[in-house]
Amino acid sequence: MRRLALMSLVLAVLAAACGGDGSFGSSTAPSTTQAGESTVPTTVPPTTTPTTAPPATLESTTTSTAAATTTATAAETYYAVDTTDFFPEPFPGSNDVHGSGCVTPGFDALPNGVWFGFAEGVGGGEITFDLACFFTGAAAEAAAAADGQEAFDFYIRNNVATTFAVPISPDIRVWYIDASSGDVSVPTEIPAGTWPSPGSLLECPSDHCSVWLYVNGGQATALVEQYLP
Repeated sequence: MRRLALMSLVLAVLAAACGGDGSFGSSTAPSTTQAGESTVPTTVPPTTTPTTAPPATLESTTTSTAAATTTATAAETYYAVDTTDFFPEPFPGSNDVHGSGCVTPGFDALPNGVWFGFAEGVGGGEITFDLACFFTGAAAEAAAAADGQEAFDFYIRNNVATTFAVPISPDIRVWYIDASSGDVSVPTEIPAGTWPSPGSLLECPSDHCSVWLYVNGGQATALVEQYLP
């Protein structure tokens, strides 16, 4: 009897421990978080969209390229003596003056060309040259009339007071009027070192030493005496 009562008591205690709702095994254990454990929130990194550069424009892609400058250097004219005709014709732009024409006093040096004038002196490697203008034909008559003078087949105008000191080229060639020659219209070439020659028909150098002076590279490369009747 005492054993039966004890069994009943044990069953009653177990029933009270299991709860009074009559369900068994239906209760959910509470979630437990261990002390000191921190929950780190997971942050999803933002989605990065690649930035596309704007399409290149003609202006933005234009490369500044300096254009190559081509300088065409014209061949320099060399003035040489025509030994088939020692009397030069008027050159283009000479205003009907024989040779290269007349230069204004504004020039400090005698330019390259063929010039008529008077060899007033020589020395120190230079020729002192008095530039003049040589006209023939209708141009001579017009120039003489303009100056109040009279022309005789030719006319020489010498109204430029400036003289030029022209350097003498080491290779200068010289033709003189041989006084003993039967044809004074054709000069004779002589060694440059022998000019002025005492055998010349002209008094050189002097105010009456009429010559054609050939200038190249700023130097006198040829001198031809000019006979004047």
